[in-house]
Amino acid sequence: MALSDLSEELSCSICLSIYTNPVMLTCGHNFCEDCITKTWMGQRRSYSCPECRAEFAPRPVLQKNLKLCNIVEHYRSTYENPGEPKIFCTYCVSSRVLAVQTCLHCEASFCDLHLKNHSKSTNHTMIDAISSPEDRRCPVHHEVIKYICVQDSSLLCTSCTISWKHKDHKTELLHEASEKGKVQLKEMIKMLSSKANNSEKTFHCLEEDKSNLQKKSASLKERASSLFGAIRNELNDLENKVLEEITKQETCVSASYSEHIQKLEKHIHEIYKRKSHMEDVCKIPDPLTFLKQDAISADLEQVPPFNANGLNEELISVTLARALYKLSDLIPQVKTRYDFNLGDSTDMIFNANTANNYIALSYDLKKATDTDREKSLPHHPERFVTQQVLSTKRFTSGKHYWEIKTSDHGEWSAGVTYNSVRRKGDGSLIGDNPKSWCLNWSDEELTADHNEEYYYVHSSRASPDIGIYLDYDGGVVSFYEVSDSIQHLHTFSATFTEPLFAGFYLNEKAWIKIDK
Repeated sequence: MALSDLSEELSCSICLSIYTNPVMLTCGHNFCEDCITKTWMGQRRSYSCPECRAEFAPRPVLQKNLKLCNIVEHYRSTYENPGEPKIFCTYCVSSRVLAVQTCLHCEASFCDLHLKNHSKSTNHTMIDAISSPEDRRCPVHHEVIKYICVQDSSLLCTSCTISWKHKDHKTELLHEASEKGKVQLKEMIKMLSSKANNSEKTFHCLEEDKSNLQKKSASLKERASSLFGAIRNELNDLENKVLEEITKQETCVSASYSEHIQKLEKHIHEIYKRKSHMEDVCKIPDPLTFLKQDAISADLEQVPPFNANGLNEELISVTLARALYKLSDLIPQVKTRYDFNLGDSTDMIFNANTANNYIALSYDLKKATDTDREKSLPHHPERFVTQQVLSTKRFTSGKHYWEIKTSDHGEWSAGVTYNSVRRKGDGSLIGDNPKSWCLNWSDEELTADHNEEYYYVHSSRASPDIGIYLDYDGGVVSFYEVSDSIQHLHTFSATFTEPLFAGFYLNEKAWIKIDK
């Protein structure tokens, strides 16, 4: 086999170079260990052969091809770098004999035979055979380089070490510096190996996390589709029942109209027929013949008047109302059926007994407004001296969500609080104590407040509508800006130990309306 053909057979199809630590896949193809490892780092779940595209799942263990390793090593030692220069003995004039060592002092290379006769003086420094021993000499003093300057990494001979330039510098022998350098490199290699292992572990963890994320996303999509699909089916059933009732009445009334229309058509036909006969009789000139005709009477059987009742709109309205009534029960039924346990907060209203005297509540207790006029309200132990109000609804477990609309002017806070929060004095405001968590709007800035710690959210000229999500058991209260899309604002994590209430603070004529 030609040398070029052999090199092709021993070349990795990924890097196109001679194999390095060749490994074999179960499909029979061989690759460099590093090449196939790097290639598979970009693949997910299943791994494929770069040559035949055979797929493996899970990732196969790479087995070293020992026989191919031996062949590659033999090839490298025999054929690789054929043009590399060889060092011959300086004193073998009659024949070219490979040198084994080079003397830096003599700047000559020696074979085994001539090496025996070479001087054993310590001035003669012997090293493995090299082609250019003059490179090992100081270009200034022409002495053998034996030291390295620690300060500026210069290579020095003995004379250099006592010269003015390096006189006070710390120097080291080349072999000592080399050994230290190798130790450092080995430590760096060890560190890099550790980093590589950690990175690979992180890589595989990220792969697994991404796969779990995709599975979780698919599960949530399926759950959402099932939920809204069930609602659509129920809505279609209710719609069909209402439409069926309207169609049923339309068919019945329409049949009555059709029957009476047929009678009228027949009656009109008889009228025109009698009329035509009378016209023909009138044309008879002979009096006797005329009088013998039985066509004088114009009496016809009368069609009774039609009394159409029309559609029973009252029955249709009752059917529609019954469908709407069932619709109000639809969402809880679907949530129960699909284990969608987000608590219903549509019944949330303000607790008038907690409202400060300067806070006006709407008739339906859904809107609270800060006013300049103090109201005369009866004393109640839960009433706030500060301009605050709580909800009547309390939360002791489960997941809940509600939305509020807010004013663009004034200052407001909205969140959750324990009922045991102080009613007056320092630390009574929502967000200024360890018993409450809120979102605050002031000076066109949103902040998340808890226990006198304030987290900047963002600035905006318009006060946003806010969605509040509470997971009591999970210890989470989150705030969202809700419009056409939902934007997360801030999340507090805590361990709730008391029942929670929705809490609100109003100032400078601000208002808040519980929307849902």
